[in-house]
Amino acid sequence: MPYVVVSDIHCHAWSLFERPTATGVNGRLKIVLDELERAADHAVSIGAKFIVDAGDTLHVRGAIPPEVLNPLQATIKRILDRGLDIHAIPGNHDLANKETDELGNAIKTLGETQSEHGRFVVHDKPGIVSIHGHSIGFVPWHSTTEGLLKDLAALSKSANPATVDVFIHAGIDGVISGMPDKGLTAKILAGFGFRKVFAGHYHNFKAFDGEVYSIGATTHQKWNDVGSAAGFLVVDGDKVKHMASHAPAFVDVTGMNETDMKLAAKGNYVRFSAQDMSQAEIAEIKQMFADAGAAGVSILAPKKIVTARRPGTSTKAGASLAD
Repeated sequence: MPYVVVSDIHCHAWSLFERPTATGVNGRLKIVLDELERAADHAVSIGAKFIVDAGDTLHVRGAIPPEVLNPLQATIKRILDRGLDIHAIPGNHDLANKETDELGNAIKTLGETQSEHGRFVVHDKPGIVSIHGHSIGFVPWHSTTEGLLKDLAALSKSANPATVDVFIHAGIDGVISGMPDKGLTAKILAGFGFRKVFAGHYHNFKAFDGEVYSIGATTHQKWNDVGSAAGFLVVDGDKVKHMASHAPAFVDVTGMNETDMKLAAKGNYVRFSAQDMSQAEIAEIKQMFADAGAAGVSILAPKKIVTARRPGTSTKAGASLAD
């Protein structure tokens, strides 16, 4: 029986590119929740009975503002009503404290969401459980690699690791280009002998040798996510398939030709950087992106400043930001 994996949902009342909805729900939050429901729709369509959430369900560390909690709970309730269970571990953004504990775990609240057809289960302690015929291991957030590896070693000795799919919330070296290595490699994780290892935390999907996977975020959330592969995973036997997000992506079109810029802009959040642009030129390119169907536009450019010239003076240019 297959199952679905999500991670780094980061539910939040986002302000950048926000467009209020008719119900008053934050527009960016609604996009995030729609993607979560899309993952649930796919789970139902393939006969899956549960979803695993590998951490950072929330964005504001250790807190759930009501304008986020209420729409999130309503979405979870609809998913549970469809006969799906959700099993989640806390990520660092879900915690008020440095380490995982029950008292400071904000997603504990989501475990109170009730349905006759499904349940939301929070795993805030390391362990292996049987879920619809699958042996699933959970290790919640650790602030140190040493603590994480210690828990993984203990799990590997508590059962036959070759039968267990393990979920952690930790960044794997090599997932994000330019990110300094932290000492947690796919080779180390594969060395425990688990059937598969899935890691949340870094917002980019990547499959490594040894059946180790960085899950990636369900959606792009900020400019740091430019170029990352967002979406959810389907685990079906030995196969793992990445399902790309349908949400707007953050894209940087600087350096592209006009045709490619327009194609990249459609349905996405666009950033364009240039030098020495007038306000009229900035307005013109913003309109071009809007006409191409961009969901939001950010222009980074110095603005030409023309001043009245006096004898012995020269025109100078200053920098400005147009969003």
